[in-house]
Amino acid sequence: MNTDTEHSRRRERRIVLAIVVVLVVARSAVFVFVPGSHFDSDQAVTGLMAKHVSEGRAFPVFWYGQAYLLSVEAWLAAPVMLVAGSSVTALKLPLLAINCIIAVLLVRLFEREAGVRPGLAAIAASFFVLPSPITAAHLLMANGANIEPFLYVLLLWVLRRRPVWLGIVLGIGFLNREFTIYGAIALVLIQAMRGAFRTRDAWIRAAVMFAVAAGVWIAVQALHRYASAAGPGTTIADLYTGLPSNNLLEIVRRTCLAPGAMVRGIGALFTSHWPELFGLEPQRLTDFGIESTTRQGCPGAAWLLIGVIGIPLVRVAAAVARERGWAPQYDVCAYLILVALLSAIGYVAARCGQVNFYTMRYELLSLLGACALAAWYLAVERARTLRLAWIALASLVIGVSLAAHARLIGEYLTAPPVPAKQLLIEQLDARGVRYGFADFWVAYYVTFMTRERVQLAANDAVRIRTYNRIVDAHRAEAVRVSRTPCGGGVQVTPAFWFCAP
Repeated sequence: MNTDTEHSRRRERRIVLAIVVVLVVARSAVFVFVPGSHFDSDQAVTGLMAKHVSEGRAFPVFWYGQAYLLSVEAWLAAPVMLVAGSSVTALKLPLLAINCIIAVLLVRLFEREAGVRPGLAAIAASFFVLPSPITAAHLLMANGANIEPFLYVLLLWVLRRRPVWLGIVLGIGFLNREFTIYGAIALVLIQAMRGAFRTRDAWIRAAVMFAVAAGVWIAVQALHRYASAAGPGTTIADLYTGLPSNNLLEIVRRTCLAPGAMVRGIGALFTSHWPELFGLEPQRLTDFGIESTTRQGCPGAAWLLIGVIGIPLVRVAAAVARERGWAPQYDVCAYLILVALLSAIGYVAARCGQVNFYTMRYELLSLLGACALAAWYLAVERARTLRLAWIALASLVIGVSLAAHARLIGEYLTAPPVPAKQLLIEQLDARGVRYGFADFWVAYYVTFMTRERVQLAANDAVRIRTYNRIVDAHRAEAVRVSRTPCGGGVQVTPAFWFCAP
């Protein structure tokens, strides 16, 4: 590559990466910068953890109330809250940063390793860069470690020649979310296909990786004995369940290998899961808890996936068959596709074939597979007309997502919805209520949104035992927030009543 060409490529790369980051921020803006747009008590628990860490009041290792799901998100948000104060934006800014890093990594990997020029690499990465509003909201949720596995999987590839670092990433990633193991399995399989395990060094590197990962897992389990397991001033003795638990046991408990259910689940991947994941199936945003009157998807748009996925699949398979394999430069694409396949299989097995919209968060890594398949296709396709036709189809898929984002942003710019729980907070403040009981989905939301000015204890699924003790000590001045009428109670908003505790 001559100097002028290299200079042109660097300029294109800078422009493309800047555009990619801007697009990620734009599709995330409503969820990050409008506090009530998509927020619930699950995320509020993480926010409260981050607040407690930033104030030096607690030392959580796992998510409050359980012995798995490493509290990475809370620890990432704590420094932001220390500087900017406790808020939804402070909680989600680190997640937005991770989204941006992943998008940049995808473009750079497709360019640097697969040989795809930056502009085309960005088109390939667009399934992650510009997903539908519901999928984008999944990638910014602060409660289920939805986005972190994307980063861990990419880091495993980038660090594949550094076994100690690989082990650290795998250990932390597996504790954070078990889905990270798909990356380790895919990495070993790709290396095996390349004949790496014919040498003693390869076996040593693999052993070191898994040994370090096991060491991280054991160290964290030991550390958890000294953690604030259910809020400030608590220990592991305060966990809401007496059953022994860790992420290894959770995998065993959730795995279901019923053949009939598996077949139905695999069918649902094609007919339901992927059309919804890519935002093509018509869906109300409120179905996922997004405060909005708008919808995403378009009737009949799901059929676009046949061309968008099918054309690259056929053409790449033909190229592999013709060459009797693939060049090492496409290993990164094969790796990410394999991760996606393992994710889809694991999803079906873990859910016992019950693949549906409300469990979509357990299988988001298919986005990486789609990006990698697209990059591989754009690298090997020589028929210009077919390539342009595919780009047009992919643009229609992204266009459906863009239209949904435009409607959502337009709504928040002109007539932003007011969450029902915000009206409840206004009534609590107006009546001077500082303590109370409520169901899980109200209690922690209100407590976080008021920055603990109002402390509501959950009366069903208790995650933060601290609040139950505080409210019990102030029972004489506490209220019970109810969603249904109660004897002697008073309706304070269209959705809530204040009752005797």
